[in-house]
Amino acid sequence: MRQILAALSLAAMLTASPARAQLAISGGIEYFQWKEFTSPIEVVEEGPMFVLGLDYTQRKDKGLLFAYRGKLYIGEMDYDGALLFAPSVPADGTTSYTGTAHEAQLRYRLAPQRGYWLDMLAGAGIDLWERELSSVQSEDYTVAFVRLGLELNATGERGWTFGAGVKYPVWAEEDAHFTDVGFDQNPKLEPEAKFMGFGHAGYRFQRNLALVAYVDGFNFAESDSVTVTQGGSTFQFFQPASRQYNVGLKLQYLF
Repeated sequence: MRQILAALSLAAMLTASPARAQLAISGGIEYFQWKEFTSPIEVVEEGPMFVLGLDYTQRKDKGLLFAYRGKLYIGEMDYDGALLFAPSVPADGTTSYTGTAHEAQLRYRLAPQRGYWLDMLAGAGIDLWERELSSVQSEDYTVAFVRLGLELNATGERGWTFGAGVKYPVWAEEDAHFTDVGFDQNPKLEPEAKFMGFGHAGYRFQRNLALVAYVDGFNFAESDSVTVTQGGSTFQFFQPASRQYNVGLKLQYLF
């Protein structure tokens, strides 16, 4: 609820910005996949994710400008993997995801050419999500990331938009809630970072409406191990190399 109220407050502030600022709200659905490269059985979670978005871009014909990208997302994934304490025993079920992401961008816009702006962008943001595997087993992720890319946008009320670049999680922390499943300590896991590509393509077919397809996600290498105890026994856990993959389609309403 706090995340939704914060997004609504930000929307109100951005709507009060100068008239040449551009605000967009969106709703859409995406195919979501989370894969853990475990042995002997890989963990794969996949399914539909429902997404609400809020975008703001300072409107300038050229030069340095500011932009914001935010979203809320929720979905239930089909789980296909193995048991936590018996990694060679297959298991299936359902995993729930709830999260929010917020990103600030600095862009340098070149002067319009043939009806299009070209933006060079650098962004920094945070993505927070809860991955609930059962009534007693859940994981909270906090990921700070940066991205670099190029974006091409039509200057008129109709036209295409394209964008592509690379994304890098500069810091990631996973709270696996070890004490909820009976361990004595709850150390945090820190998956290592790897680069991931992103991109989008869309068409603005009316002054206020656009349809955009996109691909995004995260890529992580294996984390260092952490040690926990239970009943006098010692255990070590790590987050295996993992990849989050999102392919979505959203309808935007532009103000």
